[in-house]
Amino acid sequence: MGVRLYDSAWIVLRDFDTPQQVRKDPRNPAIFNVAGFQYDIDGHAFRRTETVPEIMQMLSLAEARDLGLSTQYTAPRSISL
Repeated sequence: MGVRLYDSAWIVLRDFDTPQQVRKDPRNPAIFNVAGFQYDIDGHAFRRTETVPEIMQMLSLAEARDLGLSTQYTAPRSISL
């Protein structure tokens, strides 16, 4: 499955009951944190030696909204807008 992760996206992981939100790692912009796992921008394990749950689906904005999930980007506290 071809995905491009981005900060604040919602994805469905294999064996998880609820969608999980993607967050860019504040210490390394090449890492995306999801449910305690680390992915690269293409949805693969950031560290090839680690196993991460497969990304089954990336939710569209409409799908996230329909599920009552936040579709608004919230900047980390370390970034002031």
